[in-house]
Amino acid sequence: MAKTIRWKIEIILALILLSFSSCGDDFALSEKYYYIENENKEWLIADSLVGEPFDMVDANGITFNFTGYTVKNDFSIGTSGLIFLPMPTKKSYRENYYLTNNSNYGLSFSMYLYASYGVEFGDEIHINLGDIIFHYDLKNKLITKIYLPNGSENWTTTSNDKTKIFVNVDELKSLNINHKTYEGVIHFSMKDNINMLTERSITELYYAKQWGLIKYVYKNGLVVERK
Repeated sequence: MAKTIRWKIEIILALILLSFSSCGDDFALSEKYYYIENENKEWLIADSLVGEPFDMVDANGITFNFTGYTVKNDFSIGTSGLIFLPMPTKKSYRENYYLTNNSNYGLSFSMYLYASYGVEFGDEIHINLGDIIFHYDLKNKLITKIYLPNGSENWTTTSNDKTKIFVNVDELKSLNINHKTYEGVIHFSMKDNINMLTERSITELYYAKQWGLIKYVYKNGLVVERK
């Protein structure tokens, strides 16, 4: 009798699991949404500036025209589950914003703003200018990842380490450029201790709340600023 009952239970469970697996990735026992903090959305471009072109000029007077920012809002999806189940048991939705533009000289700039996955981490901003990419945790004020032209492992945040590129990110309350004051600025900088970068590599950039890219500097010292 006990064997018959157990056999019937196993058949029922098998049918339930088969039903769940037929749903594929659309099925999950639990779902969770992660949203970007409202205060961190200040790092996005102001609605009035989206799509508007802007100019930046270098120290030699050459003007770089950037086509207006385009902005997209979406959710990246992640799934996880148990080994013995044929379908995901958890599905997560991580809010993100993406903005991008390009200059008439072929220099591209983009930024991702990602919601945090947990209380120990903050929302992350990912910035890409030319061939430099870095990720910055807005809550903990630290670099989480960086990609360099010749490899992503040769960097450090320790200033006295002369065997790697010294990388630093800080937040400025304000910055004045060409008689305009920008409030809230991320300043990224690199010091090439191992001669990895070329003279035309970008080693500094400044990104302002509501405005986006406002300044960058090449290794050879050439400065480009927002008009």
